[in-house]
Amino acid sequence: MRRLLTRFGVLINALAWTAAPTPGQEGREVSIAEGYVTAEDGTRLFYKTIGDGPQQIVVPVGLFLEDALRPLASDDRRLVFYDPRGRGRSDSPDTLRISLDHQISDVEAIRSRLGIERMALIGWSGLGMEMVVYAMRHPDRVSRIVQVAPVAPRNTPHNERAYAERASRIDQEAAARLEERRAAGEFAGDPAGDCRAQAALNRVASFADPEHAAEVPDVCGYPNERAENLGPLFRALMGSFGDYDWRDELESLDVPRLVIHGADDAFPVEGSREWVEGHVSARLIVLEDAGHFPFIERPEAFFPAVDAFLDGEWPPEAEALSSGG
Repeated sequence: MRRLLTRFGVLINALAWTAAPTPGQEGREVSIAEGYVTAEDGTRLFYKTIGDGPQQIVVPVGLFLEDALRPLASDDRRLVFYDPRGRGRSDSPDTLRISLDHQISDVEAIRSRLGIERMALIGWSGLGMEMVVYAMRHPDRVSRIVQVAPVAPRNTPHNERAYAERASRIDQEAAARLEERRAAGEFAGDPAGDCRAQAALNRVASFADPEHAAEVPDVCGYPNERAENLGPLFRALMGSFGDYDWRDELESLDVPRLVIHGADDAFPVEGSREWVEGHVSARLIVLEDAGHFPFIERPEAFFPAVDAFLDGEWPPEAEALSSGG
């Protein structure tokens, strides 16, 4: 029986229970389940669902987002969070099985194994680009997309500029001291401590107000999130992107898209404008006083906008952009 379930990639050891109410849901029970879906190549992908409503919303990198985006839960929705391969609680395959194509195939595995016919997608950061690529390949499976602080639809020149900007925001003297501590063996036998020290140094670059960096979940307890594992993963994944440019293919995609970008994000807002310019089915919100985590820094603006969009309405502040606008 166990082999049969594994063959079809179905949850084997699912856990379900009643959770504490999410904000705004006091007095009612919220269904939560978690387990693993098996991808085509045998890689197990961890997932967690919140709620059991008819609207299906799939969100990758649950290790960062499942608590942060929980306010989106409602009676009408089921939020499906999952960790991509090699991240968080999912299996870590060899780097030959880390690529954009594998990422897209894994979204399809999550959808099909969990019995989802059509879904909304919320993609943050690099996944903001990847979810659109999935939609371009499977447009009949996607009802709408929220792109949160997405990387640009083309690699050049935006990403090089973003990496340079991020580097400029990091305290280089503190970085040098951390390297000295690492070289002296301070973190020998303590990879989680090394991960936390690096996160404390680097994460401030993602915020308009560095005080908010402390609100990012501590994921260093997962071996996948440590530098010795993340480095090879990102090199393989980003190497598979190449010098990409999705703008021509984007022309044929008519799935509604809401793009939300922090004005102080190291990733340039010009990239998010390119996701929207000239597309009647896409609109942009730029949030002041926010960086790469707008749901942390500007929740009072972020959540009403996303709620409205998921309910089929354009938020009033969402801007349509003409070509070149």
